[in-house]
Amino acid sequence: GLMKLAWVTALALRLLCVMGECKQPGAPAPATSLAHYAPSCRAHRASIKDFGGVGDGSTSNTKAFRDAVAHLSQFSAQGGALLYVPPGRWLTGGFNLTSNFTLFLDRDAVLLASQ
Repeated sequence: GLMKLAWVTALALRLLCVMGECKQPGAPAPATSLAHYAPSCRAHRASIKDFGGVGDGSTSNTKAFRDAVAHLSQFSAQGGALLYVPPGRWLTGGFNLTSNFTLFLDRDAVLLASQ
């Protein structure tokens, strides 16, 4: 319903802000997409699969996302962290992002909101 749409919209806006952090000052714009440099913009990286995530469209990944953000947030002062979401359909409830953190979705990754 309307709440789900609001949640997805808020998440999408936050992702745009977070993704913008990867461009280094003075760096040229990428030739085709952010994918050329986003995976290397943070000192620490992990995949949602490392935290038990399953991109089948029906398994809840809320705990995996929350655990991943909690773990990766400890690297905020050491260059930040990037959480990679590989291709798949990732069902999740709400989770909070943190400073110096990039949530990088593969072009074939879709976040599905649950309540």
